Amino acid sequence: MMEKLLLLHIFLFRWHSLNALFTVEAPRSLYTAELGSNVTMECIFPVDGKLKFKDLSVIWEKKDEVRKDVYLLLKGKEDSGGQHSDFQGRIKLLKENLDFGQSLLQISNVKLGDAGLYHCLIEYEGADYKTINLKVQAPYRTIAQEVVRTGDKEWKLTCQSEGYPKAEVMWQNEEYQDLTDKANTSYETGSDQLYRVTSILTIKNRTCENFRCIFWNKEIQENTSATLYILDSADDVLWTESKYLVWPVLIVTVLAGSASITVCIRKARASKDSRTCMAKPSINITKLSRNKDAHDCRGPSFEDEELKYIQIEKT
Repeated sequence: MMEKLLLLHIFLFRWHSLNALFTVEAPRSLYTAELGSNVTMECIFPVDGKLKFKDLSVIWEKKDEVRKDVYLLLKGKEDSGGQHSDFQGRIKLLKENLDFGQSLLQISNVKLGDAGLYHCLIEYEGADYKTINLKVQAPYRTIAQEVVRTGDKEWKLTCQSEGYPKAEVMWQNEEYQDLTDKANTSYETGSDQLYRVTSILTIKNRTCENFRCIFWNKEIQENTSATLYILDSADDVLWTESKYLVWPVLIVTVLAGSASITVCIRKARASKDSRTCMAKPSINITKLSRNKDAHDCRGPSFEDEELKYIQIEKT
């Protein structure tokens, strides 16, 4: 630890003079990582000839309210005891690249708390450091949806998702009209620091429509959307009921027609003057046969018998 304090002392009081002789560079000053992924940050330093490992010190630290040691290599020896608990078990320095003047720090299973400013300090025949910014994001990729009927032609549409940073929620109907002002959007944060965003849109006097909720993550310029369908509308219910009511009516009609035809045939057999009764059922048969959706419950044998009887009457 004393060696680290001595190195920091050099940075504070002799940095300007040392910087002219030894310069650390950062190929990238900003890194963006996704929650749960791995990220590798890099700084480079000059190596003249073969690296003298025992003379090299590498310090990666995170600049928070309290400075946190991420990785310590002091005069060629790792100091895992000084590492902050936030990074234990998740940090690796790719030592094989040190010979080429590359300090590559790998952070695995990135957390939201890893976001912030990092200092890469190198002491080797001089001393210098660079600041690198790490941003962590959690896209709103999964949207839970719910459509609930709350009254006559009134619906409550809900979209809910988790992510980071905070996202705006916009609503549109199928004609792309903006309905965002009519929605109620709330935000919650848990111990994982993720935003739990819930947006509710109440729709009245709408049937057979679809709506879209859009989670817009402005900071990372990304949006995720979901489509909600209103299918169980009042019109659908009436149509379904009507569809099921059609068949009983047809069956009753056909059965009633069949019964009247049977009575007429029996009467015709008893009396040849009862031709008037036969005319009426013949008309009913013609009307039913034109309705392609109606099923004749009498069967073909009954029609054959009836036509045969009509031919006998004509002779």
